[in-house]
Amino acid sequence: MKKILFSISVFICFSIPVFALENDTIKTIRLGQVDVYTSKETNQRNAPVSSTLLDGEKISQSQIVSIKDISGVVPNFYIPDYGSAMTCSPYVRGVGSRSSGQSIALYVDNVPYPEKSAFDFELYDLAQIEVLRGPQGTLYGRNSMGGIVNMYTLSPLNYQGMRASLTAGNYGMMQAKASYYAKLGTKAGFSAGGYYGKHDGFYKNDFTSKNVDAEKTGGARLKFAWTPSQALKLEYATNLDYVDQGAFPYGLYTAESKTVANPNFNDASTYQRKTWNNSLSSKYIFDKMVLTVSLAHQYFDDQMNLDQDFSPLSIFTLQQNQKQNMLNGEAVLKSVSTGNYNWLIGVNGFGERLNTSAPVSFKEDGIRTILQPVFTKIGQTSGMTMTVLNPTFDIPGTYKTKRDGGAMFHQSTFENLMVEGLSLTLGARLDIEKVTLDYNSSSYLDVQAKRGPVVMGVQRATAELIGTADTTFVEFLPKAALKYEWDRMNFVYGSVSRGYKTGGFNIQMISDLISDKLKNTRPGAPAQETDVKHAVMYQPEQSWNYEAGIQNTFLDRKLRTSLTLFYMDIKGLQLTEFVTSGAGRKLTNAGTAVSKGLEVSADMKLTPELNAGLSYGYAHASFKNYTQVETVNGQSVEVDYSGKFVPYAPQHTANVYLNYTKKLENSFITELYGTLSYSGIGKIYWQDSNEISEDFYSLADAVVGVKKNAFGLELWGKNLLNTSYNAFYFESFGNKFFQQGKPLQVGARLTLEI
Repeated sequence: MKKILFSISVFICFSIPVFALENDTIKTIRLGQVDVYTSKETNQRNAPVSSTLLDGEKISQSQIVSIKDISGVVPNFYIPDYGSAMTCSPYVRGVGSRSSGQSIALYVDNVPYPEKSAFDFELYDLAQIEVLRGPQGTLYGRNSMGGIVNMYTLSPLNYQGMRASLTAGNYGMMQAKASYYAKLGTKAGFSAGGYYGKHDGFYKNDFTSKNVDAEKTGGARLKFAWTPSQALKLEYATNLDYVDQGAFPYGLYTAESKTVANPNFNDASTYQRKTWNNSLSSKYIFDKMVLTVSLAHQYFDDQMNLDQDFSPLSIFTLQQNQKQNMLNGEAVLKSVSTGNYNWLIGVNGFGERLNTSAPVSFKEDGIRTILQPVFTKIGQTSGMTMTVLNPTFDIPGTYKTKRDGGAMFHQSTFENLMVEGLSLTLGARLDIEKVTLDYNSSSYLDVQAKRGPVVMGVQRATAELIGTADTTFVEFLPKAALKYEWDRMNFVYGSVSRGYKTGGFNIQMISDLISDKLKNTRPGAPAQETDVKHAVMYQPEQSWNYEAGIQNTFLDRKLRTSLTLFYMDIKGLQLTEFVTSGAGRKLTNAGTAVSKGLEVSADMKLTPELNAGLSYGYAHASFKNYTQVETVNGQSVEVDYSGKFVPYAPQHTANVYLNYTKKLENSFITELYGTLSYSGIGKIYWQDSNEISEDFYSLADAVVGVKKNAFGLELWGKNLLNTSYNAFYFESFGNKFFQQGKPLQVGARLTLEI
């Protein structure tokens, strides 16, 4: 059934007689008037960019309450369920970021969210989500190599009233949301809102016989908007978000049977985070120009506890606490003209201070099974018995990361170039960023040496890494696009652009460096020198991106179709690898890679009450030139992964939906509505070697509701087929683990809007 559904969706896509580009703000639900919220372009709907637009109705129908819920709904966009809200790993068109900096940029009301550690938060009162695929550096900020996600919330100047909802579901799910929007006179307005939610968890820990992933979330938002004149608009917003969850419900994977066991570990795995965002933005309209200026501050404080071995044994735990402050400022001046030339110029600057405490602890079983065998082998070479005396082996570490950077960017568009309807867009971005890492980590081991029954003594092996590493990255990012349109809703285009994701330092490697120093240092001997900068630094990721597309409308604009073809040539692909000791992971640059594919979509208004749509994305992302040194049977062997697929990136994403909305007159019920949607994702390879993979899987969701004036009642369901699939992969000490996808969820929601 799943394969049949997928085949039907692909068949319908390719049966459309004329294909079209997934262009900027082109995908709508009702195919009628679309509000454009962005301040970056003068004509978003016809820009030569591959994008998807989700309006407020579509967001509600698709049950999108976090950025992860966009997976499958948007072609070639996928975010795996990491196991906690600590990080968000988007993959777009076959490339992404599991552990390095984000490969997409997130903006909320035109204000950037600079760290993917704060991407995963509760979404509410959204008016629109816009996903732009491909590099967007000539319009937006850093690390937008894969694209941009723009989210726009309701403004008190455009909407007034009160909204509230109360939701309940299985697995102990409860959630309440409320917000109020009002005008203060004729030129100002404010809004206030908040939410609280919880669930009892989906996965049982066999060791404790309790659910391992219970969660509580809460937050509040306050917004002020003021238009002192027709030319000036000011807005201030502050957001607080909190999450407290059991985390990382990973179960052991058995390759022979291809089964995943329940989580079964003894040490606590939890995650807590507090996030506070403040932003001040202004927009001033001149005679022929518009100036927008924004200043944003983000603070977050989080705490992670992780049973790194995910077993009932006391082997290895990791704690991590992060405190971040980041200030970001941007100014953009753009032309407002009905002529044939439009331009945009902008500057951006940011400063980030991230303090991280990340103590690692080998416990009694870790001493016995990992460290003691190393010293036993050392003692055998000299005819002695060497015994580790430490009850635990602790590696404390404190790290201060400082990032400062800035950029200048420009874009020009020449309309009606030589012939009517032909336009040329040229742009460029100069990006400069300096990264400094102050690190301080040390540890010791007490080892007893015996020759026969005679104790030769106890010696202490010590290792410390204290110092500073810094580097600077500079990148120039050009872009060019050529478009020909024969009316405002039909055009074809081609573009070429350079993408870039900055490099940095991987602090999680330092505890492994300390461990290696102790293992390779005989007790009493001087510690070996370590090139920390070279060991923990990873280089930027760069790409050349080529795109072509066409967009059309038919049947008096009731049917809108689109097609995009893309090719990405990637250098220095940033990948996460698990270190040989099993005690952590590292970031590496994986030679070169290629990603090529397409994106297809169609939306149609079948009747005044019935809308249907589908989308499909295909991404063939593979290594072009990538070799890696691995340990096989105790020996270092060079393994060639050229031709293998890039891990974590799905090859196919598909979505089909059907929405019915009926306004009723002279009836007790004033509105009846329902949405049925299907999403398919896969195949996903989880390792560089492609030995373990997840086949294409299907998810079905539904919402049915009625309204009586201001009141509403909804029945909803997620994963109605109760599909079993794996959502995230992890390795530790040679063992393989998966987090399984969330099971069937059902519930009801009461709504109020006055």
